[in-house]
Amino acid sequence: MRFLASCILFISLSVFPLSTVAQTASDSLNLPTVHMVTFERVSSRNYQSWSIQYREFEKQSEEFVIPITLSFGNTTIDGDFLENKDIKEVDTYSLGFGFDGYEYLGSGFYFNLGLGAFPGVETIESQNGDRTTRFLIGGTASTGFLFIPFPEFGLVLGLNAIGRLSNSNVISSSIGFGIEAGFNF
Repeated sequence: MRFLASCILFISLSVFPLSTVAQTASDSLNLPTVHMVTFERVSSRNYQSWSIQYREFEKQSEEFVIPITLSFGNTTIDGDFLENKDIKEVDTYSLGFGFDGYEYLGSGFYFNLGLGAFPGVETIESQNGDRTTRFLIGGTASTGFLFIPFPEFGLVLGLNAIGRLSNSNVISSSIGFGIEAGFNF
């Protein structure tokens, strides 16, 4: 129930512009502002994660644009990896924020570079039943491609390579590959 409430709050806040400067600039240049809500699935050797993300930027700008990104996500760690560390289960939830830079390549394609941070919570249950919860903080770097075929409303598709560093007691660094889908409005 808490998860559903968090998702509804996240999506409802996403309808407000993140930058009035970007809105004013796009109005004066008549560039359409793209708002995106996407679902991203990341796979790595030892974990899988998902996140819901919100972004806003000017479509087809002649300059490299850097919008703010907000996200909420969860990470699930592979059972065999946990068993080798004498851990039964790990629950990780995080809020993310950062900057994703986009370079318009033409025909709806964008090249993407991103940097972000994610505070969160990590709960670890050992094989003997002891449970510990701790504050989690980390950072991400990503690069990839985004496809937005329709400027006003429609489908968004993306592929990314993502590096993560964190203070996790289970996986402190990793490299993964993500696929995302969503819509722009």
